[in-house]
Amino acid sequence: MIGPMRVFWPLIPICIAAGWLLHAALPVPRLSTSHAGVLFVLLAAALAGFMLWSAKRLRSFLKGAEGEEKVARILSFLPSNHTVFNDIQLDPSGPFFDHIVVAPAGIFVIETKNWSGEITFQNGQVLCNGKVPGRSPLKQVKEQTAALLDYLSRTGCPEAPVYPAVCFVGNPPQGGQTNIGGVRICTETELPALFESTIESPLPAGSLAMISSELARCAEDK
Repeated sequence: MIGPMRVFWPLIPICIAAGWLLHAALPVPRLSTSHAGVLFVLLAAALAGFMLWSAKRLRSFLKGAEGEEKVARILSFLPSNHTVFNDIQLDPSGPFFDHIVVAPAGIFVIETKNWSGEITFQNGQVLCNGKVPGRSPLKQVKEQTAALLDYLSRTGCPEAPVYPAVCFVGNPPQGGQTNIGGVRICTETELPALFESTIESPLPAGSLAMISSELARCAEDK
């Protein structure tokens, strides 16, 4: 629901403007016919521009949702000592998380990207077809990691390492980088190995249960 609202919210002021113009064109108009006609033309142009813009945004949203669904399906086959949370928000004003995995190795915050084009890294930034994206996934997942650490601290959960990761669905980045500025880089097929290769000293089962229980409670409340 949130995704489509982000795409179509400009339609709200356009509809309000259309209503105002219709009201102005009643038998006792507040605008002359010529002025109302000009405004209707401008409104039609704005609506056409919005439809083109929203169609692009909607395609991007649907493609992103498809990538998140693929990753969620893969995560659902993890061993039973892994707990997965998909599409979760911890605080009303906080960020949305594509996926959080509570694993013996620690907690993983996964930002999923289903991009087309060549993905590369330069000077600590991710590029798509040589261009910096409007929203950097590296910055996104770092902000989400900070928000999760703050939430766990406020709720009294035991300390645990939190690892940010960006998963590129079906489109491996060029150069074979696996870590950019502390953010793990992978594709969906590499996710299971990511959790296993990170283990240094497994978290106690009690800590895993407490953290999973708190995140589950949060998910239910939302």
